[in-house]
Amino acid sequence: MILSGCHNPFNSFPEEHPETWTPSEVENMLGGSDPLEGFNRSMFACTDFLMCYVADPLGRVYTTIFPRPFIKHFDNVCVNLEYPARLVSSLLQAQWSAAGTETIRFLSNSTLGIVGIFDVARAWWNIPPAEADFGQAFATWGIGPGETLMVPVAPTVNGRDLIGLLFDTAFDLKTYIPYAGYATFLNRMTVAQQQYDQVVSGAVDPYKNFRQLMLIRRELTLNMWFYKETRRQIEELRNRPADKDKAAAITMPQKNSIPETPAELFGKFMALPDFASQGAITDSIRSSFVKAEKSNDKWYLPLSLFNSDFAESAKIRKVKISPGRPPVYYSFWKAPEVEKNMPAPPEKLVILLPGIGGSCTANILTAIAEKFHHAQVASVGLDSTFHWRFAITDEKLALPGFLPQDAGKIQQAIKLIIADLKEREWIKDPEIILCGYSMGGLQTLKLAEMESIQKTLNISRFISINPPVSSEFALERIDRLVASSAGWSKNEMRQKLIDTSGKLMMTFFRDHPQHDPGKPLLEPGSYQLPISPDVADFVVGFSLKMSMREMLLAIHRERTLADLPEYSWFKRNQLYLDIDNISFRDYAYKYLAPEHSGSTPQELMKKSHLSSLENFLKTSPAVRVFHTCDDFLLDDSDRRYLDQVLKSRLVWLSNGGHLGSLYYSNVLEKIVNAAVTDL
Repeated sequence: MILSGCHNPFNSFPEEHPETWTPSEVENMLGGSDPLEGFNRSMFACTDFLMCYVADPLGRVYTTIFPRPFIKHFDNVCVNLEYPARLVSSLLQAQWSAAGTETIRFLSNSTLGIVGIFDVARAWWNIPPAEADFGQAFATWGIGPGETLMVPVAPTVNGRDLIGLLFDTAFDLKTYIPYAGYATFLNRMTVAQQQYDQVVSGAVDPYKNFRQLMLIRRELTLNMWFYKETRRQIEELRNRPADKDKAAAITMPQKNSIPETPAELFGKFMALPDFASQGAITDSIRSSFVKAEKSNDKWYLPLSLFNSDFAESAKIRKVKISPGRPPVYYSFWKAPEVEKNMPAPPEKLVILLPGIGGSCTANILTAIAEKFHHAQVASVGLDSTFHWRFAITDEKLALPGFLPQDAGKIQQAIKLIIADLKEREWIKDPEIILCGYSMGGLQTLKLAEMESIQKTLNISRFISINPPVSSEFALERIDRLVASSAGWSKNEMRQKLIDTSGKLMMTFFRDHPQHDPGKPLLEPGSYQLPISPDVADFVVGFSLKMSMREMLLAIHRERTLADLPEYSWFKRNQLYLDIDNISFRDYAYKYLAPEHSGSTPQELMKKSHLSSLENFLKTSPAVRVFHTCDDFLLDDSDRRYLDQVLKSRLVWLSNGGHLGSLYYSNVLEKIVNAAVTDL
């Protein structure tokens, strides 16, 4: 049976789990093995069609007519009218506090908030909404979710919650107001389309991404996590002693939080005094704070024709590097127009290369592009060579990871992109700058060496941010992070997943402007993450694992990889389980190395090591490198090597782990200045 109290995917998963948790095992623990996968994928295809070809065009019209505040306040009214369903559900769960909260909110918002237009309960008295629905009540009674069951456009992923949705609708006051349901549906579809696009856009398997997020979001709702955590934080704030009410300034991190550098420091040093380091791995997750300053139009939603977000101003284009293969995607931002009677600055174009799995519209890439935009520089962003879209663009379908090969593909793509931009007359003959971060930073340095010999692209400046030195050390380091979950039991994993997901969502969705060290923070520690070091290790390893998983699936779909089950549109669960068991070291030695039969794995690693560029890096005046002292992808010998080879062309940042310091405005500004001023 689809809906059954005796079947619960979570309960059927073994309690002990001595091995490392993989993404597929986490998903199966939450939602079962998805035996109805073929049916669910078909239903999701209907949802995808409706969201892309119905909700998207309707949303563009709707959000152009109505501004963001109208849509928000209309949704407030809709939420207020759903009070009976949340009240009854809370009572059925014996959640008396939630029932009382909802009643107070309904009375205050219906009166002082003018039928719910304004959420005065939260704005004036800090009373958060409860998360209660009938599916949640059924779960409290011991009814299991059953297997995954998708219905087009329904906000549920199992039979229990689908039945609960019917009861939610019956207790919703809007159900009995003519046309209110249609208006609510249109308003929420508009908002949902934006969130949906963020989840599935650029994904090799949108169904998988959607299911994973829905399962995690449902776990949070079943535990009323956001409601309880918000109340806990409010209560903690109220009970704080009076002498702690004033926010204390963030103190300097301890000296031992900055890895030791060679006694004789050749590179320049840039201190970030109020960083308040939490350790290299946790600090690295702060890279999620990096976003364009103009990234949230206060008046119009992204679908609106009037939206002014910097990300929305990008033009997405495609070029083909191999006939018969999918194109390479790239984003392009024009340089700002010069005011009348002002001399035009020299034409410049920066080409941005992201790290592993990054796309041409990634947040970090967009933030860097915006900084260059302020400096009157046009920007191009590429997908990472490890992004699945880029990996399937050449006729050989070569696996990425071999530096000379990857750099050659990037060089070919850039040449075609520049020709495409000139053909459309978006650029004329600009000075070209290459800027890459993480793996893109390593590729930038390789391309610098290639350009010094070939002069194919006439790039004048090369900026590398946090490049790994040893690919082999970086792969082993990532594998250790992935293995950090080994030994966590089912209950431990579930609880850590719920707490971590909730805390990260609350932290990342908070409005964090790009941090300017010259100004005080909005609140001390607001950029710090409320997670433990072991969980931080898992989060970083998990995210990198997901990037490799998408790339391997895309390649396997085009040409069968060894030891993996056959690709199927209707059934992929076992395929995902097998892909997720491939470590980064296995990928390098068992999959990548055999494609280069003339070289041993060690020789391939040596050619992808930064030392292969040593003679060039020692003498090139066009190269600048920015690195953090505590990047976890470097060991002490790597730091010493960078410092001695690059000397004054290297800038050391005191903290940030891997890319975690880029949310500092002056760090990005220093990077841009190194690119656009005389070297």
